Amino acid sequence: MAQLSLWDTLWSAGQPHAIAPFGMRAMMSMRLDRFFGSWMSEFSPDYTAAETGLDRFISFKKNTDFIGRASAEAERTTPPTRQLVVFEVAATDADVVAYEPVFIDDKVQGFCTSGGYSHHAEKSIAFALVPRSSVTDTLAVEIEILGQRCKARRLMEPLL
Repeated sequence: MAQLSLWDTLWSAGQPHAIAPFGMRAMMSMRLDRFFGSWMSEFSPDYTAAETGLDRFISFKKNTDFIGRASAEAERTTPPTRQLVVFEVAATDADVVAYEPVFIDDKVQGFCTSGGYSHHAEKSIAFALVPRSSVTDTLAVEIEILGQRCKARRLMEPLL
């Protein structure tokens, strides 16, 4: 019942900013160029906060316990072996969806968690978990999409 009230509040507050209705596909496209992960793709019980970069939101100064605190603190000392990175993909006919292999030095060493076409940036974007030991600012890989290897390069800044 509160959804209509929420809509009215957001719609009214957005009028000075020329707010317009948009669909879920538009939102999912926008998240790609802003490096926003999504639940059950980049963020799930299968990945740790340190693997995905969400550990920056954990306040370890708080004197309180929470489920997984010991593991999260252990990863501060010994970081996980893989890291989430964002790539621009030289895709031709299709974009990354999820679980496509990532080739580093001609060997599969990671996999994509999600991706797609960023309509704003007009680029094919992929999120992938790769070995932390391979991650550099200039990391170049190949991502296999529908049997074709596509060159991909790491992006360091969101595509505004």
